[in-house]
Amino acid sequence: MRLDSLLFISIAVVMMFACDLSEAKPLSDEHMMSEIYEQDADELLWFDQRGVSLNGMTLISLLDDLGVEVDIPLSIEATTLRKLADTNYTEALLTVIDRMSDLSYKELSVEQVKLLLAIKNERLAEYLDTILPSFDEVYRLRTLIGEYKKKVNLKWPTMSQHEFRLGQSSNEVKQLRWMLTVLGDLEHSELTRYREAIYDPMVIDGIKSFQLRHGLRVNGNLDKYTVEAINVTPLQRVEQMQRNLWRWIALSGLSFEKLVWINIPGYQLSLFEQGSVVLQMKVIIGKPSSQTPLLSTHLTQLTINPTWTPPASIIKSELLPLNAKEPGYLNHKQFELRGIGMNKTQVIKLDQINSKQLPTLLSQYRLVQAPGEDNALGKMRFTIINRHSIYLHDTPAKQLFESKNRAMSHGCIRLEKPIILSKYLVETDEKARELRNALEGNETRYFSLSTPISVYITYHTSWVDNSGKLQVRPDIYNLDMEI
Repeated sequence: MRLDSLLFISIAVVMMFACDLSEAKPLSDEHMMSEIYEQDADELLWFDQRGVSLNGMTLISLLDDLGVEVDIPLSIEATTLRKLADTNYTEALLTVIDRMSDLSYKELSVEQVKLLLAIKNERLAEYLDTILPSFDEVYRLRTLIGEYKKKVNLKWPTMSQHEFRLGQSSNEVKQLRWMLTVLGDLEHSELTRYREAIYDPMVIDGIKSFQLRHGLRVNGNLDKYTVEAINVTPLQRVEQMQRNLWRWIALSGLSFEKLVWINIPGYQLSLFEQGSVVLQMKVIIGKPSSQTPLLSTHLTQLTINPTWTPPASIIKSELLPLNAKEPGYLNHKQFELRGIGMNKTQVIKLDQINSKQLPTLLSQYRLVQAPGEDNALGKMRFTIINRHSIYLHDTPAKQLFESKNRAMSHGCIRLEKPIILSKYLVETDEKARELRNALEGNETRYFSLSTPISVYITYHTSWVDNSGKLQVRPDIYNLDMEI
């Protein structure tokens, strides 16, 4: 199958990678198509004598789940039409590979070489399996996309806000009951036309189930946010799930041996060991005006009893105005001035200066919050490698984790259970003892991990849970439209 040409180009590009990955040049789609087909114009990748091949079925299923439309002739019986269909499918696959590189850290040229080698070695199905991670979460999402596609032709009603009374009869109740049943929040039951229209505890439970799945306040009322969510059509949900399936492409090749996974719209951290979740906790993430970035990085260090050096933006917009409004606020919160450069050992307590002098002194000193119960980072900070000055940390404001909307930080991620996470990360009994001792004291201590832990900060607005239920969360950063 075009062995000489494909082998030559594959070896050439691989050799370039071996010398310097940064110098490897991706091929244009036109060039890729010519390399794939030029040796034997009649040979097909996705069809065989009987019709669509197993490779073709795998590709068609993938493209369909991703929402990639392919222009296919109505009849593919003629040789020329089958050839046209084959090249159209190949072009669609190249489009997917291009987007893989746009959505992730993967080199386009590397993926192109993998495809060429897969064709050469007749392992296309294996290559297609690598495009999406082989996690249960991905399989469940693809399955539900298929199920929702069966609902897209249903005439979806539009609900409005109502305050129904128990026992009230209304056509809107009948409509609502039908919608909740289609979405799986109410079990199908044989009711008379009269009973279908009655607002009863079953309908209330269905609303609560729907609200729980959508990250809304669970009150059983048809309020504004519940109405907005239930009016989203099955087709719109399919499109949303497809956007999130594309996000999984960015994570292909991901290993779940041991990693920290944070989903921004879900406000949740999960710790995986050997593919199983061993710890989950709520998180607080950045506000829409100071978004937490998407990252693929590593956790390298724990700091117990950290100091906090707020950035200039927070000092100017929040801390100085607070101190002006409540004189002595910064001193009460254990802030102090620390020298810079040659004077780095110098420390000035804020009770020793007039608060009006503070803005001037900040050009010569850093404002630092000492360790303690009021420290904004709490008892510990987790260092992750990135250029955005983002880290994970504890917080003294534990009550904020009870909020539904937890997009309220300046970009860093606050953890509900940081101490439990730290105990999972230490590798030896000796380090565990040192960690316990450090937590009992007030001295700043640093613990470097001998093996950095992978950290993925992702943005999934929909997923399928272990019970097969679709979970949906608000698109807090308005990123769904960018996929």
